Amino acid sequence: MRRNSTYQNHLTLFWLSLWLLLGHSLSALYPLIPSFVGVVFCYLLLHAHDREKNAIPLLLGFTYLFLYDVNKGFYLFSYVILFVFVYQFVVHKVQVTFTCNNCILAVYVSIAYLGHYLLNMFLAYLDNETFPYFSSYYFYYIAVDSILSFMLFRIVR
Repeated sequence: MRRNSTYQNHLTLFWLSLWLLLGHSLSALYPLIPSFVGVVFCYLLLHAHDREKNAIPLLLGFTYLFLYDVNKGFYLFSYVILFVFVYQFVVHKVQVTFTCNNCILAVYVSIAYLGHYLLNMFLAYLDNETFPYFSSYYFYYIAVDSILSFMLFRIVR
């Protein structure tokens, strides 16, 4: 008897969401545990063209990025603004410029962290607030998230 793969997809999505929320909570307590924002941002950039097929995972990804903004004290929807800018203007240029697929994933993860910091710095400048704190942990998070994205994603050209 054949099982329905729809239920398996929903269970996989449920456990992945639970794992990400647990990792997000633990990253707030322990600074050496990355929050996997680069991996989620990479997933959103790679699968945004299939909006109908991946509607629920994309919504959960944006919800996760929104929760990250809320918990870490960044400006709300700054990841959404960054995603729209990167998806419209940067993704095609990065895929044309780099031939190495892992290099493209590393660039996406770097844009997720450094672009988010620069966008929040720009918004803090416009709002006349103090700039967000830049730590060397960002480079550690970029390295860990890049390695995870190498293992999880494949780029289709």
